[in-house]
Amino acid sequence: MILRLTLAASLGLLASLPLAASAQQDKAAACAESAGIVMQAVESRKEGVAKSKARAALRDQIGDRGAGDMLADWIWSLPEDQLTDEVGAAWEAQCLAQ
Repeated sequence: MILRLTLAASLGLLASLPLAASAQQDKAAACAESAGIVMQAVESRKEGVAKSKARAALRDQIGDRGAGDMLADWIWSLPEDQLTDEVGAAWEAQCLAQ
């Protein structure tokens, strides 16, 4: 009886591994995509694009007015010397950590 339960539990765990791997891949792809959006906004700021124009683009890309506004506000609050690729890398790392 214990052997059957152990075997059933093991098979259940093995069956869930592809789903877990798929979920991790989906999460990694989503985090990479969102980091790309962040870096587009960072580049826009570095190129002198108006915050209002970048905000509108972020709203469209994200599909959420509040999130687009907050992201634009955050990026435009960063000191100019911090507008590096590190912003996107940090964003992606935090996303993956959630």
